[in-house]
Amino acid sequence: MRVLAGIYKSRNIDTVNSPNTRPMMSKVRESIFSSLQFSIPDADVLDLYSGSGSLGIEALSRGARFATFVEKSRDCVKILEKNLKGLENNYKITNLSVDAFITTSINKYSVVFYDPPFNFDTEVVNDEITLIAESIETGGHLIIHRHSSSQAIHLPKFYEIRKEKNYGQSNILIVKKI
Repeated sequence: MRVLAGIYKSRNIDTVNSPNTRPMMSKVRESIFSSLQFSIPDADVLDLYSGSGSLGIEALSRGARFATFVEKSRDCVKILEKNLKGLENNYKITNLSVDAFITTSINKYSVVFYDPPFNFDTEVVNDEITLIAESIETGGHLIIHRHSSSQAIHLPKFYEIRKEKNYGQSNILIVKKI
């Protein structure tokens, strides 16, 4: 996998070979970042269930001010550290569960990537996207990546759908906090 655009364009991104992780297809990442092109520059980005860090790294490459990567898996954190090596020091890696992070974080982010494992329970997803709202600035975006056959999620009233699209087995939902 490679960074698609920006100052780190064509930089390799290693991935973890695990049944719990899956690399996001390039066309899916490109679609996400095309939709967010005016929101990324100077943004503070939160990459939840970051895995290899491809979304946060792509955001940094395209001008995000800072990225926070949250990943519980130690194997993923090792790959993430390798992928971030040599980049500017405008990121932080947090080796915690998403639940532990979002219930204790006091920071606000303008863009949040939420990419839980495809087999994640819908009730957990619903609970987490509600809690995540506390970490999103008003007018900020939450990007949710799930399996296209997953049960529909319940969006709280403070989220407004901006875009939803399926790409093969991937479903992308971009919402704005209002």
